[in-house]
Amino acid sequence: MPKKLGLLLVTGLLFAACNANKVSKTTPRQVRQLINALEVGKRPFLVVFPHSTGKLLTLYQDRITDNFKQSAIDLEYLSGNSLKGGRTTVDLPKPLPFTQAFLLGSCSSGGKCSFDTDLISGTIKNKLDDGSETMNVLKSDFVFVNSGEVTTTDGRVVYTPTNKKQAGQILMDTQGLPKELDGTLAYAPIAISSVDGKKMAGTLAFKVIGVSKAVIYDGANYQPLATRTVDDAVVVDIALAPWNKGVTITRDDLKGTPETVQLYLLGPIVLLK
Repeated sequence: MPKKLGLLLVTGLLFAACNANKVSKTTPRQVRQLINALEVGKRPFLVVFPHSTGKLLTLYQDRITDNFKQSAIDLEYLSGNSLKGGRTTVDLPKPLPFTQAFLLGSCSSGGKCSFDTDLISGTIKNKLDDGSETMNVLKSDFVFVNSGEVTTTDGRVVYTPTNKKQAGQILMDTQGLPKELDGTLAYAPIAISSVDGKKMAGTLAFKVIGVSKAVIYDGANYQPLATRTVDDAVVVDIALAPWNKGVTITRDDLKGTPETVQLYLLGPIVLLK
């Protein structure tokens, strides 16, 4: 009997040692997150576009620097009083720009879909992982333009379309820039995406101080943009057609059917110190 107990004891100790080794080998990586600490020039250019059907958003990401191994994106939006969203992970390197459609709703396994209405605003969290102990997390917001004037969630930008019933547009912070730009930004790069290429007209009022000039990206280069001061705001008058780019997306609401779409964007508009 004592021999059996000794054998069991040794076996138990060996089993515990093996388990201890396994635990030590699977210790989770310790990562410290830095929120919006990455300088703008090193951030990816990230935009969301509306779709002509109103059933989905197209996520567009470009200019990701070579040091990043992964971009994990959480997209959330407010529909009435309900918070909805989706998630995607982009393993890098990958051909850019990267695009993906996000359904504004849900579909059953049988293919029946329901879509959200009363779209208000949303947020994007972009986790950029370079494999080190520090992860850069970029947070930005967007607002659906459904019936005229809208304000960014931080209250610092007011977009007033000339058409008081304007719809089919999204006002957003693009996180990064589509092309390198000299100078120091006074505020986040702001753009307006649209479902079509019609001229966009209206005003953008920025509650930002220390602005020396403004520029707008036209799809190829940055062009100077006139500003005026009204009370405590820097105001930009716009009457411009957006630039566009064709991409292919996958329609989950059409059982994975690929679709080529044109993406239309005004800007980004950049205020410089």
